[in-house]
This record gives sequence, structure tokens and C-alpha cells, in this order.
Amino acid sequence: MTKPPVVAVVGSPNAGKSTLVNRLSGTRTAVVHETPGVTRDRKEVEVEWAGRRVHLVDTGGYDTSPDAPFAGHVREQVEQAIAAADVVLFVLDGRSGPLADDHVIADALRRARVPVLVVANKMDDPSSTAAAPEIYRLGLGEPLLVSALHGTGSGELLDRLMQETEAAPIDDGAPTSETETPVAIVGRPNAGKSSLFNAIAGETRTIVSEIAGTTRDAIDSVVDTDIGRFRFIDTAGMRKAAKVTGVEYYAYLRSVQSLDRAHVAIVVADATLRFGELDLSICAEAAKRHCATVLAVNKVDLASPDLEGIAGVARRKLRQKPPVVAVSALTRRGVHDLLRTVAGLDARFRAHIPTGELNRALRDLIADRPGPMKRGRRLKTYYVAQFATAPPRLAIEVNDRTLVTRDFGFYVENRLRARFGLDGVPLVIDFKGRR
Repeated sequence: MTKPPVVAVVGSPNAGKSTLVNRLSGTRTAVVHETPGVTRDRKEVEVEWAGRRVHLVDTGGYDTSPDAPFAGHVREQVEQAIAAADVVLFVLDGRSGPLADDHVIADALRRARVPVLVVANKMDDPSSTAAAPEIYRLGLGEPLLVSALHGTGSGELLDRLMQETEAAPIDDGAPTSETETPVAIVGRPNAGKSSLFNAIAGETRTIVSEIAGTTRDAIDSVVDTDIGRFRFIDTAGMRKAAKVTGVEYYAYLRSVQSLDRAHVAIVVADATLRFGELDLSICAEAAKRHCATVLAVNKVDLASPDLEGIAGVARRKLRQKPPVVAVSALTRRGVHDLLRTVAGLDARFRAHIPTGELNRALRDLIADRPGPMKRGRRLKTYYVAQFATAPPRLAIEVNDRTLVTRDFGFYVENRLRARFGLDGVPLVIDFKGRR
């Protein structure tokens, strides 16, 4: 498969970079809000147009003011993205014209000697071009007039982008999603999710700070390891929904939605804090969205948590009974074990259990505990088969599904989970009555 060219999207805060990326990709992968500086990290997405494709990298707003939060981190991220890019989209607010930060970015782009397409965004009225001469005087070429919000000029921009990059053709023989494991990294704020991802990737791709909640967007990155290929979604810290407001609310929704795209959720707990209800609720949310789950207890270089106690609580209170792995993002202790656990969970998440083995297991569990009785009628089970994978879904034929009790359903799930090594994996069971 031909590797698509990398296109870095840069600009000053609130120039509309994330809105433009969302427009070009047809997704809503970046949190868009009127507050400047909402995008702090690099977000990556592939864009297809006219049978070609490119790899867009959306960066944080380049802010040179000394009091801007995380300004130094963001500038470093932007400079890394430019260094890795085949082409740069330089996005400016076409209504206001170049700001002081835009002149600094223009100087950096000239030094980088990378092809640049200048995009004058927010041109909702294409006839209003008063700022175009100022943008042209930056010396990076004639600006393309675009309204990312309304889509005006986006087709022309994509045409130019595909020409400039000699974009890779869409390859029907490209690896499918079965060649990689989609993983969501979730957990309470400041548990070390970004640091853990950086330890896995071996490169600082997300801003790591001691201030809780510094990762606001879901950021997809593919990482190749000796264990396999993983698509990581490093999500914003999850708080209880009632406690998040403003832009954090949108990031919270995005992190929850990220679980819908994942096969496996790494729930990061903080070894320096008591393992409690918030950690359990995040695990439960992942299970609710049919993710396999592993508990990664981070910061074991700073504390010695009771791992057996945590595992016991998880097994008692969580139906999926997720495995627990001790890790240190700082020293990389346990990272390899964590990846092996994730790969194993994904393999079982995708696995198909032979029908004969399932029916032997069903007979054994019924022999140990016959079905419940209601109104003088006993539940009878006849047959079980798996009808879907990712996650595994089973259909059990019974005489009358109204006889199935909650406790019996849990019993069947727990026995099958133990029999086939499905701890940490969602198991969906549908009892079907005979017609």
C-alpha cells in the first residue's frame, strides 16, 4: 500500500483549523469551540478526494504570547508536525488578516522550505477580500479563500492539495481494520493517559502536564509494535457528566464516543489515589459500549498499590471482570505486558467459538444448576450458537424466554466467560424462545 503524504494544518489560535479539518475529512474528530486554543495536540485523519488520499495532521494554535497556557508545548508540537510534513496548510482568519503570530509562523515556514498552501478561512462572503493583499505579502503564495464552516471553497482546496502532494491512490488492497487493534485510552483526569500513550509510542505526540484535563480532543495514532499494530485513541479525562461544563463537556462526549470506535479500552487508574467509584464507572461505561477492558494501574513508580485488592474489587463489581496490569508511564515498566494483554483481549473479542464446544459448555452448566422455575414451569435450554463476533454474541434457544431470570442470565454468562477465557471481554447473550 502506498503511504499517503502527510499534510500539517497550522495557524494561530482560533483561525479555524479544526473546523477546516472536520470539513475536509467529513468527520467531527476535533473539538470545535469559540474559545481560542481549544486544540492543543496533534490529531490525525486520512482524507480521500477524487480517488486519492492524504494524511491530515491538525495541530494546536501557534501562540507566541508568554502567558498562553501550554504555549511552549504547542509550539513544539507544531514544529514537529511541520518537520514531518510533505505539505503545510497555513490557515489564517481571512477577515482580520495576518496577526503577529501569523508572521512568526510564516517566517518558520520559509525556513522549513516545505511546500505551503495559504488558506484564508472564515470567508463566508467571498466578495470580501480586503485582507487578501496583506496575506499575499507574507510571501507564501496567493491565498485560497475558504469558509470551513459553510464549505465554500473546500472543493477547490482539496483539488489543489491533491495536485500539490501527488496524493497516494486509494488502494483497494490496503490492510483492513482486522490488521490493527482499535484502543481507547480512558480514565479519570490526570491519571497519566497521555504519558502512557507516549511511553507506548516512544514519541511525545500529546501534551503532558501536571494540570488535570490538559488533553481535550480524541487523538488517533497508529503504532506498530513487535506484538502488533494498534490504533490508539488518547481521550480527554473522563469526569462524571454532571461535573463537566463548556468545552470540557464536548471533549467528554468525544471521549465517550471514542469507546464506540474501540475494540479494547485501557482504563487508566492512578496508583497514588484510592481506586474507587469513578474508576469503576469508567470501566462500566466501556463495557456498556461493548469494549473489552483492561485496568492499567499507572504511577507504580510513585506508589505500591494493592493490586490484588483492586483486582478483587473489579471482579466483584464489574461483570466483565477486567484483568489488571501495573504500569509506570515514566519508566515504561509493564508497558509490554499491557500491550500483550490488549492484543489477547482483541483476539478473544474477535474469536468465534465452535458450536459444539458451546453446547457442551451449556449442558455442563445446566447439569450443575438447572434452569429456574416460574409458576410451575422450568426453563429449558436446547441449543446455543455464536452468531457474531467483535464482540462475541450468542443466541441460546429456550422453551420460554420469560422464564429467564436476571440471576440465571448472570450465571450463564459467568460460566461461559470462565470456560472460554473471556474475562475482560463483553459477552452478549440473547435468549430466544421457541416458536
